[in-house]
Amino acid sequence: MADITVNSSDSNQIDIDVSDSNNLNLKLTGGDKGLRLHMLETVYPVGSIYINAGVATNPGTLLGFGTWTAFGTGRVIVGVDSSDTDFDTVRETGGSKTHTLTVDEIPSHTHSITVFNESGGPDGDVGGDSSSTSLGTVNTAATGGGSAHTIVQPYITAYMWRRTA
Repeated sequence: MADITVNSSDSNQIDIDVSDSNNLNLKLTGGDKGLRLHMLETVYPVGSIYINAGVATNPGTLLGFGTWTAFGTGRVIVGVDSSDTDFDTVRETGGSKTHTLTVDEIPSHTHSITVFNESGGPDGDVGGDSSSTSLGTVNTAATGGGSAHTIVQPYITAYMWRRTA
């Protein structure tokens, strides 16, 4: 059996010291809202993020305490990394859903065709053999539409709230 010490110097507060709380069952009369709120406020201090994948209700209403604002709408959370200037500050934002590649971002490449005149054949054959004479090299028409492409990482949505008070 656990050693229990009860101190009651105030009629509104009781301090209980328990040496082994693994099997502690606490029954409160008059409701347990005080203990419940204390525990929730300990778990969710100001600045905490509350995530719920099924209920859109503001946690201030749902949990019964605190001031909460929607957080990270349309964004993915990334951990702070003090060694990376993109991620070195809390609540720093960045990134985009799409991005149009610049010329410098496209891998270096060429598209060319050499046109040959083969002996005894029609002018303008592509290819050639040892008796062929090159008529020149032409470039193909540009390809691609220049549109932005999607760069969104795999995701799943949830309701997120940040406790502000």
